[in-house]
Amino acid sequence: MSEKVNKKLIKPTVLDVFCGAGGMSLGFQNAGCKILGGIDNNPHAIRTHQRNFINCKLSKLAAQDICYIDLQKLPIKPKEVDILIGGPPCQVFSRVGIGKMKSLGKQVDRDARNFLYQEFVRFLDYYKPLFFVMENVDYLFKKNDIFPKILKDLELGLPGRREDYPGYRIHHRILTASEYGVPQVRQRLFMVGVRQDLELEFEFPKPLRKKPISVGEAISDLIPLTPPYIPLRQKSTGVKQMDIPKHYLSFPQYDYQKKMRKNITKQNNPERVMNHICRSHNPVDMICFAMLAPGGKYLDLPESMRRYRWDIFEDKYKRLPWDKPSWTLTAHMRKDCLAYIHPKQNRSISVREAARLQSFPDDFVFDAPMTRMFELVGNSVPPLLAEAIAKPIVKQVQAYYASAQLSLF
Repeated sequence: MSEKVNKKLIKPTVLDVFCGAGGMSLGFQNAGCKILGGIDNNPHAIRTHQRNFINCKLSKLAAQDICYIDLQKLPIKPKEVDILIGGPPCQVFSRVGIGKMKSLGKQVDRDARNFLYQEFVRFLDYYKPLFFVMENVDYLFKKNDIFPKILKDLELGLPGRREDYPGYRIHHRILTASEYGVPQVRQRLFMVGVRQDLELEFEFPKPLRKKPISVGEAISDLIPLTPPYIPLRQKSTGVKQMDIPKHYLSFPQYDYQKKMRKNITKQNNPERVMNHICRSHNPVDMICFAMLAPGGKYLDLPESMRRYRWDIFEDKYKRLPWDKPSWTLTAHMRKDCLAYIHPKQNRSISVREAARLQSFPDDFVFDAPMTRMFELVGNSVPPLLAEAIAKPIVKQVQAYYASAQLSLF
């Protein structure tokens, strides 16, 4: 009987709150989950999420403030959600965000975004999933004034509403994305909860034992962009022109490129790589770009070319390395991408190149204006990192349901 049950492993169901573009959703889907939907107040994020997860239950749900969602009116009912995932806004927990707020004279401890995690707890209280995964910036771990409170509320529920709360055993750890196949040195804090009344377990995945993926390995097969920043065809280099895919510079040269292009076919993307667009730049910026070697920074420029105060803007320009992983991508890319200059071309990176550095595959399309695409990418959880966390959870959920089925016989 056990053999019969194992042949029909269920797909754990996942609800993604504060979903953004869907990086965490994609990771859990690739690990074997069924995505029920995403909830976010950003219309560009919701449009992108629904475009890439077309069969979910919340495919018609509009962008809205999570604080005003009536859970009883959602088409997803209690016991339908096996895993709740999400990343509440992190600006008030990040070093950059805190510094910016203080410079504007705002009181960080009174910012409402400090407490949006409580909405995540409200969803836990209603759906009582087997597991949850919450992601945030690594700096939150050092905030002794709020991090212990977050852990306590996730474990026991919100004060005054703990009577029916199932309770969760909390595991938390800071993970580095480059150790899990992502070509980016990005550190994030993950909190994983396991329902206390069930005999379920969780262990964080071990880092991969291989050399980190470099920027060059991630993006070298994408067509160069020149003003006005549209793909430039490359001349034939010994290979018959008809044999070279028109929407790529070359066939995949590395395993990572094969992974990113795995689902690309002539049927779903016959002409070009989607979102492979970038900003234009003024002539002075382009001269500065040309002066920087791969991995170079603003202070490497001659003083005569430093138009900004270098005691404040020491990283105003940063050229990505070619043979190492990228540094952390951030939502600031919406403002400019001067900290993400292409290693070999005198321009900032394209949306698709940024997506590659976050481990979004090429068939994942961002549906937004270009600046908002950069914001969505920068705010995302790298799908490959999410997938690594999801895999041990999926095994536990499948074993739980298999055991439940066997107990009926």
